[in-house]
Amino acid sequence: MRLDTHFPRNDPATLGGLVHDAAAGANLALAMLPKAMAYAAVAGVPPAYGLYASCAAPTLAVVFGSNRLLFTGPVGVMTVLVLGSLHHYAEPFSPAYIELAASLTLMVGVLNLVFVAARLGFLVQAIPTPVTEGFIAAAALLIIGTQVSPALGVPPPTTRSGVHLPAFLAEAAEAWARRDVLVPVLFAACIAIALLARRLLPRIPDALIVVSLALAVAFALGLRERGVEMVGALPTGLPPVSAPSLAPLLSSQLWASAALLTLVGMTETSSISRFVACRTGQRSDPGREAVGQGLANLAVSFVGGYPVCASLSGTSVNLAGGARGPRPIYFFTALALLVALCLGPLFAHLPRFALAAVVMMAVVSLLDLRRLLALWREDKLDGLVALTTFLVTLLVGPERGILLGVGAVALCYLWRTRLVPVRERLWRPSAAPELDPAATKLGRLAGRAFAELKKRRAKEP
Repeated sequence: MRLDTHFPRNDPATLGGLVHDAAAGANLALAMLPKAMAYAAVAGVPPAYGLYASCAAPTLAVVFGSNRLLFTGPVGVMTVLVLGSLHHYAEPFSPAYIELAASLTLMVGVLNLVFVAARLGFLVQAIPTPVTEGFIAAAALLIIGTQVSPALGVPPPTTRSGVHLPAFLAEAAEAWARRDVLVPVLFAACIAIALLARRLLPRIPDALIVVSLALAVAFALGLRERGVEMVGALPTGLPPVSAPSLAPLLSSQLWASAALLTLVGMTETSSISRFVACRTGQRSDPGREAVGQGLANLAVSFVGGYPVCASLSGTSVNLAGGARGPRPIYFFTALALLVALCLGPLFAHLPRFALAAVVMMAVVSLLDLRRLLALWREDKLDGLVALTTFLVTLLVGPERGILLGVGAVALCYLWRTRLVPVRERLWRPSAAPELDPAATKLGRLAGRAFAELKKRRAKEP
């Protein structure tokens, strides 16, 4: 990949540079803060915790990591894994569930630091590319499935039978039977506006346009008084700091889920960091990145939330905004804190279907079936692994999808390296090599010549 030469290594802190970085940070905040709150709702925690994670994670990750342009925050792939890991234990959005999410985040942070201390960076390659591609495509569909109820104006179910396609189809059928015509129409309008904004106003984040127009429509039509479900006012003030509960740390099953989340987060972070390094010349040290991600998750666990990792969309927005160092991420953190301090009551008038539209528009880019087809054309076994991971994740659940995908990779490896049986004559020893007939004849002639020479020398006096 060609190196971009307009990224200087050391950008001096001039007034013009600070203004440029502040504009890049504002662009990053406008694009990523609505997604962070929307992803929090997907993970089963209140939207405010997505905002709190945005206040804590990006700065710590960029300070202690190696790549100065890498943006860390809530990510769609991690949200579906969190929901799949915790919905067995408690009802989403309940206090018990929120407590479990914070404890799970603490486990992920600890495991990141343990992997660094034990020099287990090679585990980044434990999840091969075909498994990752199949899982990401299926995770996008699962995230879309979680947003069907808000898109139809129906409260999400209090309990889920599972995080897989059959459960979401049953929820969609029930939501369709109880739908209100107004909400689906407004949701469809949000999707259409977002698509038009991407085409006509590519420099303005589509999430900001959708949220702004949804707030205006909610005030104009009185949607809150008409019974349309709202996000609800966020608590104002700095993120509350409290130690996560240590009781869930005794659960071996929760540790297994945390290990899987850690591997997925490390794989995602390492791949994005290498991409940015190839493009901009930044450093990419997996050990340093794991330290940054570990400290970021530890900080998030103390303000509530759920596991985070490097975000491809956030990093892309950061690069597109002209970031030349970590200062745009510092400005982003300041703006996130400002939103938490001042704008919490405004979200009492934000319809939930607007966040559903933001989520769907954010994850639709992950559903790239062309990459799966490219894998299939390049290597049939890799394509089979990706297809297996995709189907199992979609029909059974995200955790089992990854595990069975890794198992399929192991089987394919055994198939590639299988021993080919060799046919041998019964009268030949198994260790004796088979000679060419011409070489055998030549050897006999050489033996006879040597014997004749020996006899002549013996006759000489």
